[in-house]
Amino acid sequence: MIRSLDLGAASGGELAAALVHDSCVLVTGHGVAPDLRRRMAEVSAAFFDLPRGDKERVRWPGDGVWRGWQPVQEGVPELTGTRVPDLVERFEAQELDRFAMWPADPAGLREVWVEYDTACAAACSRRIELLAAGLDLPADDVPAWTERQYANLCVNNYPAQVEAPLPGQVRTGAHTDRGGITLLAADDAAGGLEVQIPTSGEWVPVTIPVDAYLVQVGDLFARWTNLVVHGNVHRVVNPPRDGAATARRQSVVYFHYPDLDTVVTPAPGCVRASGSDPLPPLHAREHLVRRQAAFARPDPVRTGELDGVPG
Repeated sequence: MIRSLDLGAASGGELAAALVHDSCVLVTGHGVAPDLRRRMAEVSAAFFDLPRGDKERVRWPGDGVWRGWQPVQEGVPELTGTRVPDLVERFEAQELDRFAMWPADPAGLREVWVEYDTACAAACSRRIELLAAGLDLPADDVPAWTERQYANLCVNNYPAQVEAPLPGQVRTGAHTDRGGITLLAADDAAGGLEVQIPTSGEWVPVTIPVDAYLVQVGDLFARWTNLVVHGNVHRVVNPPRDGAATARRQSVVYFHYPDLDTVVTPAPGCVRASGSDPLPPLHAREHLVRRQAAFARPDPVRTGELDGVPG
């Protein structure tokens, strides 16, 4: 079972210990208002319910970072004929103060996304400050992960599976996130999240309480700790072939990164704690781009550890 912490009372050491053990932790006391979370989920679901033609107006153009709407089975054009795609559609946005692919409908979507992004940025800054204390991370490194953080805000819509998936096809295959830490909220529809415990390799199903987030570690934060904390390997499985298969699922994901010009270098204290040689520095922007490109290969490597980027 994944550990749970109330961040209103937990120390940096307690948060760090939970992530060292499981690479993820359920948290309450995170500071994001329940009403804002509800409005974010509702306005995003309304977007996915629009006719396809309306969503096509803000579809990812096929170059640059993933952004805008990406339909099921077509999110990455290069995947055609190479492997079975995941059963998920997404809408993503970055640098929301200058993001230019907002849909005309539903009304208020842009305002809610901006408000939610701001709240999650503040929440992640507080988590990084706690973890810096708990893991002995250099104070000079912290502003790149807090004051100058980059983020990708994404909502995943997993449509109802009226027809059975193809062999090997799942909602989202096993992977690590590319960045720092991830704030994940999701409904409790069947066909849900599973995480892999780094110490045992065991896959554990996770239901996220309505008042909680799952905090997950990404590649870049794992690199900063010299793998004292591992990147969280996770997947989203299919619902059972019964009435549950006709239910959609939605998750709201805030992917936090350091400033993309940051060269992530293992913290000296973590190098000592790991008992291993320091891993090579890793440029944040280059890592983001390389992992996205790797996803489109015929046999994609979907985790940092398997991609020659431990964590």
